[in-house]
Amino acid sequence: MSLLHEAIHEKKFDVRMLERNLVRNVVTDKEAKTFVESLPDDAENAAYISLDELNEQGQ
Repeated sequence: MSLLHEAIHEKKFDVRMLERNLVRNVVTDKEAKTFVESLPDDAENAAYISLDELNEQGQ
């Protein structure tokens, strides 16, 4: 495979390309849903901040 083809294949479900790939029938709704459901839940690694904290940092 060419480098471009490999790069496009790797980005098949990338959030920036998914809508385009769905419209062009590169992926089906079912494939996209299966992929999203297979992603790990990283909520425990998230950093939550409030708007008040952001405002305090910006002052």
